[in-house]
Amino acid sequence: MTGFWLTVANLVGGVLGYVYQILIGRMLAPGEFALFSAVMALYAIFSAPLSAIFMVMSRRVTFLVSKEQISGLKKLYWNFSSRFFGVGIVLILIGFVFTNSAQEYLKSPTPEPIWIFYCLLALNMILVVNNAFFQGLQNFYWLSLTTLFGISLKIFLSWGLISLGYEVSGALGGILLTSVVTILLGIYVIRRDFMVQHQAIKAPQLGVAPPTFNIFPVLVANLGFVAMTQLDMVLVNWYFPSAEAGAYAAASVFGKAILYLPGGIVLALFPMVAKNHSDNVSSVHLIRNAVMTTFVMCGSVALIYWLIGDWLISLFYGDRYMGSGQLLRWYGLAILPMSLVMVAEHFLIAQGRTLFCWLYLFILPFQFAAIWLWHREFWMVLLNIGISGAILAFLGYFLLFKEWFRVHRKSNQQPT
Repeated sequence: MTGFWLTVANLVGGVLGYVYQILIGRMLAPGEFALFSAVMALYAIFSAPLSAIFMVMSRRVTFLVSKEQISGLKKLYWNFSSRFFGVGIVLILIGFVFTNSAQEYLKSPTPEPIWIFYCLLALNMILVVNNAFFQGLQNFYWLSLTTLFGISLKIFLSWGLISLGYEVSGALGGILLTSVVTILLGIYVIRRDFMVQHQAIKAPQLGVAPPTFNIFPVLVANLGFVAMTQLDMVLVNWYFPSAEAGAYAAASVFGKAILYLPGGIVLALFPMVAKNHSDNVSSVHLIRNAVMTTFVMCGSVALIYWLIGDWLISLFYGDRYMGSGQLLRWYGLAILPMSLVMVAEHFLIAQGRTLFCWLYLFILPFQFAAIWLWHREFWMVLLNIGISGAILAFLGYFLLFKEWFRVHRKSNQQPT
């Protein structure tokens, strides 16, 4: 039942997230929407390393809960929160030094969106701590509730601030205020959970070392994947006029929805593959089914974009984003290989094989350099995205094929 409600919450959260993106696109002018999308793309890129830190914290919290070390749990929470708060303050102070450069690069007419961006990065560090403790404490109810509440509040506040005339700063300010409210709510719930845990514990178990986890390859993979799927918006906002970049931003919102589809698949795939690997059982059938399902789902959406992309853009964004429909036709095809990369990446990491993670160190610079050198038209940018994703997918599935061949040969060599 818990898994069902988590799935429902993720689905509803994803839908509301796209409602928010479309609402902002309709309320802002194309050039303003391009700026907003570029800032949010940078926010996703700079926040990517936190996902690996989230895994480490969640595992540590789970360990302390299992050993009933409530005092260690409290200390861990306040240590993480205070340290991340300090790091966030330092990041804000450093960011202010580069405000003029960032404002010029993002083509922001005022510095306020840049200031809000720095504050969002700092607050996101505290949000990660709260969510990691929610997961580690297995308080999935509040984890889902705060996520849905945050998205709903973000929609309301951003809509209100934009309506008052604050434009891009209003859209980003709505996210900032939502982060503050969500953090305060999370602190209250986690403190309450600590009290409940403390009352339930009678004889804590001590003296057991927590499990270790190699974070660096996962950090590289998370950062590489996010950068390869978000960096294009930042570069397009720099290289193209604001109105044209706004049209690209509208297409990218729909195009990147393809990457959301395999989320449920990899969520279920990871623990099953990890268990099979520890039991020395083949997972070839799992990856085969996951890849086929991902290709059918994501390929179908890409086909829909190809057939009715113009109609979808007109329906959701109106007539201000003419040309986005044509871009959407190609965006779906360009981003499709990265959906397959997502499946291969999680499969290999679940087996403890991190070679694939390091491939991002080669492919990401290739993509960046290709767009930097070859970007006169949008189709060039999309072609670079598609080629980079296809190369990464080919290498990833080459590693998977080697695994399948090894297992197949081993099974044939066993005596009957």
